[in-house]
Amino acid sequence: MNEPLAISALAKSVWRDFLRARRSLFIFEFFFKLAQVWLLAPIIAWAVAVILAGAGHVAVSNFDILDFLLTPAGMLYVGLVGTIALAMLLGEQAGVMGLAALTGRGERLRPSQLARAGFPKALGVVRLSALLAGLWALALLPFILLAAMTYGIFLTGHDIYFYLTVRPTAFWVAASIGVVLLVGALATTIWLYVRWAFALPILLFEMQPPRAALRASRERMRGLGWRTGLILLGWLVGATLLGVVLAASFRLLAAAVLANAGERPIVLLVVLLLAQGGLLATWTFVTIVGLALLTRRLYLVRNDQLGIRDFDGWAAAAGEQGPVPPWSWRLAALWLPLLLVAPVILWADLSRYATKRPMVQVTAHRGNARAAPENTLSAMRKAIESGADYAELDVQQTADGVVVLLHDRDLKRVAGVSRRLDELSYAEVRRLDVGSWFDPSFAGERIPTLDEVINLCRGKIRLNIEMKFFGPDRRLVREVTRIIREQEFESDCLITSLNYDALTEVKQRNPRLRTGLTVAQALGDISRLEVDALSVRADHLSNELLRAAYRRGLEVHVWTLNDARQMAQQIKRGVQNIITGDPDLAIRVRNEWAGMTGAERLVLASRLLLGLEP
Repeated sequence: MNEPLAISALAKSVWRDFLRARRSLFIFEFFFKLAQVWLLAPIIAWAVAVILAGAGHVAVSNFDILDFLLTPAGMLYVGLVGTIALAMLLGEQAGVMGLAALTGRGERLRPSQLARAGFPKALGVVRLSALLAGLWALALLPFILLAAMTYGIFLTGHDIYFYLTVRPTAFWVAASIGVVLLVGALATTIWLYVRWAFALPILLFEMQPPRAALRASRERMRGLGWRTGLILLGWLVGATLLGVVLAASFRLLAAAVLANAGERPIVLLVVLLLAQGGLLATWTFVTIVGLALLTRRLYLVRNDQLGIRDFDGWAAAAGEQGPVPPWSWRLAALWLPLLLVAPVILWADLSRYATKRPMVQVTAHRGNARAAPENTLSAMRKAIESGADYAELDVQQTADGVVVLLHDRDLKRVAGVSRRLDELSYAEVRRLDVGSWFDPSFAGERIPTLDEVINLCRGKIRLNIEMKFFGPDRRLVREVTRIIREQEFESDCLITSLNYDALTEVKQRNPRLRTGLTVAQALGDISRLEVDALSVRADHLSNELLRAAYRRGLEVHVWTLNDARQMAQQIKRGVQNIITGDPDLAIRVRNEWAGMTGAERLVLASRLLLGLEP
């Protein structure tokens, strides 16, 4: 019963299953991906909008996300997204398994057969997905709670930037515990995956309800779980490594081809881009289809070992049908116009990069923090010298209400003082040295006030003033707006914050001020918020968000970019402002892009799409 699985025989069986079903599998994968893009994505967006609206929000961003997720509406959101994601994955695998079972009978399939076989099982797959999502969340809950306790015990004494920069003993203790918890969570996830690997085929072919399918999967894995797990996980790991190797090899090939292609390699670029898309599609097809076929064949082998009779639930649902014309060839012919239209669509999109646009603006992050201590007058002078359009700075209040520049919630990292800013008077803060930590040549540098920075920068550089809140007190809004009004500096600044409510209050106090929401993470459509700009973390700036912002006339600032390739990518996408710790590099990249001809921009855009250096 527990004899070792013959890998070679297993591989041959999976290969035969694929050959029998290959036409149907190609067509199914094409239409399934199409349905994901055109049907499921809008459904998810609608569901999220309904949940957020029910919770009284248009969108939720940054630190408010955690508060939202702890509400009933937030928990509903997590459950919905988890269930939909699992349903997509399991639904795709169910289709592959079903096609393998039906084509194994040696008959040609009508679309009506597939509909009769698949639709009745769709609800069961969704129910199984919801059950799996819930059980998985419960299994990982202890690790989440322990991680939160670790953070609270070891990493709340000072600002998180102190721990990330200085890395004291407490940081390494917390990091070690975090690694152990991460490994434990990963091991738990793998264990549950292997334990329930047969639940989907049991649900499909034996017509078991989800709970019974999970129990049956657990029983059939007894004595064989580790072998099955090694095979399934081995496939996933192998496919991932193959994808990495193929991507790296393709980049090397594309770089070599373009290096010898002359100055206008337009045809070669089209071919390479199409080849890149084909390679990605092939890899995803092999990974997903291979996993589903392998799981089904392991399920059949295990049933045979245990003496369990074969089930034909999928075929019974399809019904007996006579031979029909080969519909698959007619549907497969749809690929031809798609292949012909794809390069036209691609280059129609790329052509917008050949047009002239206003030059992207450059914001020096915390002043020129690479050349001088952050958030100091020296950093602002260096930002002015670099030629940046904006200097970004962080403001907070001292205990006696003076608005000064500081990023962290305490002074440990920049001044070596383990006290919060709101615990010190301005006179005490003024005595602190915030330059020596950066370089001895800046010894004696002091924390400046917002008034001092405005007086220094007026007429030389505009300011992105980010308000930092580490508590419920909103006096900072009142003071910042008062200072800017008295200084008559409205036209030369942008007020930003992670806190949307604070920005709303800024507008109420002074409608002339421009505001921008700083976004690290978000739920919902943040482009609908009443702000003038979105300051978005680079890895969160999706094409959808970028398009939505443009439609509503919002500026898009992206942070924090310190690499030339990333800067070129974002300029190519059309952002209006790059926030960087290296303004000299950003200005050089910006000027090089502005000086390019249309053809040169097309080539650069294509190189970036191919994953090559600009």
